[in-house]
Amino acid sequence: MQYAPTMIGRLIDRLNKGFIMIKKEKNQKFDLKIKSKDIDPGALFITKRLNDSGYEALVVGGCIRNLIMGEEAHDWDITTKATPEEIVEVFRDYKVIPVGKKFGTLTLVINHINYEVSTFKKNKSVPTPNLLEDLRHRDFTINALAWREGEGVIDYFNGLEDIKQKTIKGVEDSAERIKEDPLRMLRAIRLACELDFKIDKATLQAIEKNSSLIKKVNPERIRDEFTKILLSNYPQRGLKLLEQKGLLKYILPELMTLKGFKIDDIYPVEDLFTYNLKLTEHLPSNLVLRLTALLSFPSPTLREEMVLNILKRLKFKNLIIKKVVLLGQEDWERICFSQGKEIRKYLAKMSLEEVKNIFILKEAALKVKKKGKERAQLKQEEERVKEVLTQKPPLSLKDLALTGQDLKDLGYPEGKKLGQVLKELLNIILEEPALNQKKILLAWVKSERPPVS
Repeated sequence: MQYAPTMIGRLIDRLNKGFIMIKKEKNQKFDLKIKSKDIDPGALFITKRLNDSGYEALVVGGCIRNLIMGEEAHDWDITTKATPEEIVEVFRDYKVIPVGKKFGTLTLVINHINYEVSTFKKNKSVPTPNLLEDLRHRDFTINALAWREGEGVIDYFNGLEDIKQKTIKGVEDSAERIKEDPLRMLRAIRLACELDFKIDKATLQAIEKNSSLIKKVNPERIRDEFTKILLSNYPQRGLKLLEQKGLLKYILPELMTLKGFKIDDIYPVEDLFTYNLKLTEHLPSNLVLRLTALLSFPSPTLREEMVLNILKRLKFKNLIIKKVVLLGQEDWERICFSQGKEIRKYLAKMSLEEVKNIFILKEAALKVKKKGKERAQLKQEEERVKEVLTQKPPLSLKDLALTGQDLKDLGYPEGKKLGQVLKELLNIILEEPALNQKKILLAWVKSERPPVS
């Protein structure tokens, strides 16, 4: 039995709404009694083996926070009194990845799953590392939680209450925690966007006062946190906080040039900076789409170079850079897919994925502008593209009824001239696909383009 798309859509909407309601209800009930069965088996195994070997070890950090909130825990971290060398010895029969060893952290692989195992963080004034000192130097109170089998959750810094109050607060002295690792400023904003928490006043003040320290953090770490902010449920909130607290001018100074810049025919009320931020929140959680929207600069001639420089500076992968730059080359807000010949020309120079992404971007733009009538027109354009695709028109040189060899047989030498003629032929059949016949194209070549020796 087949169901109409609208029926399937309604079913999915109902399921999604049901999931959201369940999730919200779950988040309102805090589980303060985490048991062994709630802990990942690999994390349990690691702590048990370390404890049995005489080294205190506990599960720690965001995984405990997530369990308390009724959320799924993805990354499991262990803190221990054992030094990196002692950890390697205890797990000599397992794969240990030494990345981070100089900072006291090793990655232990159990059943193909990675677990971070770190030696207790310590202060120079404390000769013997211990759990209290370790948790004291964690970033935020909601992450400064540990769990020990038989004892349960250990909370020295009121993290449980901050989870209940949905508050992100630095452990003891926010400014000191930031100075220990300036990336924590971005992490606070990222967590606020991911968890829908607020950042407490003292922590916000510390971020604003120390924002320039972000210059000390390597680009890869900044990129990772920035990406998580952009892909969160509240990217606009995160980007505004980055700007308000003085971080954005160091991370994306180019974006700051859009503040106060207005294009009346695109968005007459607010500046381009605000418009781009709003766009991100109306797009799916897709890195290419949200980067394209965020980095939509007004000048087409400068856009490609600026986007390329920004993404390279932040060390994004080449594939992401390529996709964002390709989308950014097009003035996607103004593209019209109403005429067959225009559609064929766009399909000839873009992949189907790019065309789909342009429709997604255009729809998001119309939502931000609250233009309902234009959205109906956009749906018509989308149907027109589908209609053209079903016709399977010739869209590339390989689709030409006339080949390069045919041109060589006519006396054209291989090289730039031959390629130019093929491109002209492609333009002709993009205008009128019915002309894609060898006889017709040969006649055109003979009359218009005599062979050059």
